[in-house]
Amino acid sequence: MKIYFKTSAIIILSLLLTNCRKESTSYLQRAYEEAVKLHQEGNLNDAVFYYQLTALNCQYHPEDSLTYWWKAMCGQGEVWRQKNFLDRAQTDFETVLQNAPKYRLDTAEYIASRKLTLIALERQHYDKAYSYAMRAWKTAANKQFPETMTDGQENERILAGFAYALNNGQAVSDTVFGQMEKLAASPSLELRTTALKLLSLYEMQDSGKRSHLSQYIENENEYWNRRFQSFTDASESEKKQLIAERDAIAAEQKNTLFISLTIFTLLLGGSLYAMADHRRKHELDRIRLILNQKEQTIHFLETKQENSEKLLSQLKEKEERMVELERRAQKLNEMQRLLGDRKEDTEKVTRQLEDLNTLKDQIQQKEKEWETTEQQLRNRLLYHMEIGRNLPTADNPNKPTPKEYTNLIATEEKKILFLKEIDYCFNNFASGLKKITPNLTMHDVVHCCLFRLGIRTSDIAAMCSLTNSTISCRRKRLEAKMEAKT
Repeated sequence: MKIYFKTSAIIILSLLLTNCRKESTSYLQRAYEEAVKLHQEGNLNDAVFYYQLTALNCQYHPEDSLTYWWKAMCGQGEVWRQKNFLDRAQTDFETVLQNAPKYRLDTAEYIASRKLTLIALERQHYDKAYSYAMRAWKTAANKQFPETMTDGQENERILAGFAYALNNGQAVSDTVFGQMEKLAASPSLELRTTALKLLSLYEMQDSGKRSHLSQYIENENEYWNRRFQSFTDASESEKKQLIAERDAIAAEQKNTLFISLTIFTLLLGGSLYAMADHRRKHELDRIRLILNQKEQTIHFLETKQENSEKLLSQLKEKEERMVELERRAQKLNEMQRLLGDRKEDTEKVTRQLEDLNTLKDQIQQKEKEWETTEQQLRNRLLYHMEIGRNLPTADNPNKPTPKEYTNLIATEEKKILFLKEIDYCFNNFASGLKKITPNLTMHDVVHCCLFRLGIRTSDIAAMCSLTNSTISCRRKRLEAKMEAKT
């Protein structure tokens, strides 16, 4: 019946407000300010009523009352969130988010997205939390909101992004992990608890570590203890307020009865008494309903606290068992070492030698592969040089034509440039050859490098503008010099 009276009052007021545009705006402002005042005082139930009253009356003049509508809806959603009715809070904020783009309410879209991010994180809907956080971030990037409004937005985006990566099995960068570590040390208990929770889930999913689990449980207990204390204090305050209202209603009922008996006619007095009595009954029903809701909330928080304490005790027991098992494992290893016979030691040493030999063979094979790979890389580097790209070798990817490599190093300048490229690509091969064999001329060093690259005699002759016989004679002469040096 209480809902009936409130609904009737809202409808009557709405009809009156449609007759005067200025009065509508003024009334919406007063209703919204009254809701905000009640909300700040902690009278959440009456605050919800005034928020609903404001939002309902806004539908008659949406072009004048959009601001009051989305503020009332956000205020009502925040009240539901404080009362831990997350489904209702999510519905209110999603309603604002759906209508904000239609009426270009950027501020409403930004605030609703941030609130929905926190609700989704609390309900562990990490994909939605990430989408809401990115929507808030994009809205803030397009608009110049004051710092007081955007305070904490980056932290929410980091939490949502980390939760999204955790939920989808994506890798987390060191930068993001460091930011989460900073959030885990934040002075805000709610922010710190959420960050520790996500870090604990990430560690258990990734490596099985539990370095943040005990901190998370302690902060979670502290968080819910504060929530429980705030709910208890609010319940006691509302209980006292409701009792005072009940006493005031009872006193008013008595006064109404007394006045009704003194009214000029019995019919008028009886009707007034019936209406007052009917109203008082519904006020009492409202009080009973609110008290039941508070009792259910307290019971839920007590259950949550008991579960957290049980989880903490189980964690401590598991840690004690792990310490005991490690101690026993150490004793068992010592006994096995003492009781092991020489035959087992010999077999172990033999296996180790076989493993070492196998490992040595693998290392030698890898070294050969590395040498081959290094030679290929040096050749590729040479083939990107000015002279090297036109060398007529078998593995040159450029495949130069005879016209391109004819007289390629016929001049002194080309020979010097070729030796510089050889030194650059093959770790000072030409300079080292000159140091080892000082009696070699520059032409000898050039021919040694060409022979080392495996270029045919006819191609070398074309490159140096010499005959094949001259190149063959120089090869024999260089071989003789090298043998005499060794």
